[in-house]
Amino acid sequence: MLFFVSLSLAVVLGIFFPYSALSLMPYGFVFFFVLMLASGLSAQGKRLAGMAEQLPVLAFGLFLCFVFLPLLQLTLARLIISDSYYLTGIYFGALAPVAIVAPFFTKAVGGDEELAHLLMVSSSILFPFVAVAMLLLVPMPNIQLDLQPLAKGMLVLVVLPVILSVILGFLVPGLRARLERILPLLNSVCLAALVFILFGSAAGRLNLSYASGSDLVKLLCLGFFQDFGVLLLGAFLAPRFFPRKTALALAVSLSMKNTAIAATLLLFYSPAAAIPATLIFIPHAILFGTIPRMSRYLG
Repeated sequence: MLFFVSLSLAVVLGIFFPYSALSLMPYGFVFFFVLMLASGLSAQGKRLAGMAEQLPVLAFGLFLCFVFLPLLQLTLARLIISDSYYLTGIYFGALAPVAIVAPFFTKAVGGDEELAHLLMVSSSILFPFVAVAMLLLVPMPNIQLDLQPLAKGMLVLVVLPVILSVILGFLVPGLRARLERILPLLNSVCLAALVFILFGSAAGRLNLSYASGSDLVKLLCLGFFQDFGVLLLGAFLAPRFFPRKTALALAVSLSMKNTAIAATLLLFYSPAAAIPATLIFIPHAILFGTIPRMSRYLG
């Protein structure tokens, strides 16, 4: 409920106070860095040590995260969207790593929290390399994305804080235990601040009122598919191949993408393409509020 309330409030405030959000835009990177730093603290040594045991399902989850689901989302988008910038934003957002809150929600529905942590950490570390490769393999027509600054941004904002936090966890073994009670609050506050900045900045800089109403509805529908569609699809198919806890971890983790990094980077390097990655915070807020009550329907 904390994530749902804070995220919903951030979206609403961003819409009504876009210029306040714009003034805070330089601090968006700080909030995101702190978010990723805090997320890595959950990657305890025993979890990383269990990676070898989970390697087959982890590799399968990463394939779904970075290849199958982004291409599926792009294929669906091409059926209803023609704007090249929107298609780029949808594709780049779908290539995002697993969100930092995915392990928390995986635990809430009775899934394998350890696997969710491994998916979050490994997808975050691989994100710059795999995302650039996929953008090169499936380039967007009529759009010239400068991949070099995008790759640097991904390394600095995603890979660096995760690696630093994992190292910190090894050097100070009891750190996570001491911070465990406040980590959800810290994540919620930082995520809400970041969403307020991103949503408000997008509204202020891009003036969403000029965007086609039908396109915005289509983008929201694609956003709901990326969240709820993937969750329900995973919950339906994964239990046929994996134990229930593993299946839940895959379904929840793959439905929760870290689109904040996609929106942050695109807002600087391709603002028009940032609209889809920003609008998805609306289905995110609804998903965060409903998923803890959906455990009886999943798996």
